[in-house]
Amino acid sequence: MWVKTQRTRLDYLIFALFCMLIFFIGSTIVTKFVKNNKNNVVYNKNTDVEAIEVFNYDKDVIENIDKFFLNILSNANSSMSLFFKQKIESKEDISFSIIENIPKIFNIDDYIKSQFPAAFTFLEKKKGISIKGIEDKKNPEVLEDIVFVDDMMEKEEGKLLEEEVKVTEKDVEGIPAAEGIKTFKANKNEPYVAIYHTHGTEAYLPIKQNQYHTQDKRYNVLTIGEIISKRLENNGHKVLHIETYHDIPSYNKSYAKSLNTINAKMKEQQNLKIVFDIHRDGVSKNASYKNNALSQSRIKIDGKDVATFSIVIGPESPNKDEVLKFAKYIKQVSDILYPGLCKGIIVKPKGKFNQFVSDHYSLIEVGSNLNTIDEAKESAKVIGEILSIVIEKIQE
Repeated sequence: MWVKTQRTRLDYLIFALFCMLIFFIGSTIVTKFVKNNKNNVVYNKNTDVEAIEVFNYDKDVIENIDKFFLNILSNANSSMSLFFKQKIESKEDISFSIIENIPKIFNIDDYIKSQFPAAFTFLEKKKGISIKGIEDKKNPEVLEDIVFVDDMMEKEEGKLLEEEVKVTEKDVEGIPAAEGIKTFKANKNEPYVAIYHTHGTEAYLPIKQNQYHTQDKRYNVLTIGEIISKRLENNGHKVLHIETYHDIPSYNKSYAKSLNTINAKMKEQQNLKIVFDIHRDGVSKNASYKNNALSQSRIKIDGKDVATFSIVIGPESPNKDEVLKFAKYIKQVSDILYPGLCKGIIVKPKGKFNQFVSDHYSLIEVGSNLNTIDEAKESAKVIGEILSIVIEKIQE
């Protein structure tokens, strides 16, 4: 069965590539043929009667057969469509030749691989065949023991629950040392941990309006940051919790605003060494992965529903390697204390997420808009315990 399945995939790949070859050859032949009949009028030699054109795509496009074919292709491919929109609407001249100019319009290697990802994965992993020149630059980097997901959408009233008992030495007995991670030295009498929120209005159920965003602190991530801060402080750490909303009035400028805030605070208080940007994940109501996300959104700890969390990495940050080591250690500690609580580490396709401000930086997504505020609060308590242990292990 396995051999049959693999052969079928290879057959599909060969057939697909053959079809594309026929398409390119056919298009080139048709282009040359139509150019020899530029007026698009057919005459009968015997009757000399003009034949009426049946298919009239667009007068302006027909006058330039190059644009005609480009328009057809643009309807089938977003990259071609963008090129058509930019060039045709700007009235730029296009000298169109499928063989010569398509590589200039978009990367044909990336396009082919994006259309047949399963086939290329099969060839590279199962058969050991390397497709030279074809690199998937837009997909997240694949790292061992890390959970990768597509880049997703960002986006009951009650007082804080009582603090639970501090984790005992017996509970953390099996946690290994933080090997390979830079240690830090700080004045323990002043704040050395900063917690802030780039998207402070991100909210939990029962909030649904405004795409699950609210300035009501009782339901958003500011409350989650507050619980984590208090748990760290109860374990002896000095924390600065910044409760500024950086995503209003402009959501698109939130990272620029939060960067200004954290830079100013770290310049003002140079004892700050560790930075946590607390978010919550966002799942759109029509997302194809919603059911899977819902099944992974919570676990049971001591009989309570607790929101799971994940850690996000910006691959373009110059200190990505150090930030990734820090994230891996947080997940390692979490897995030992609360298996299943940390869904994994998400490496985004691009971005820095302000992580370059410190090698001990972590963007933590506590739950999602599929979780209730109470589930997120329970998660914040145990995350606070996890981060407390991590900090103790890397502090000189």
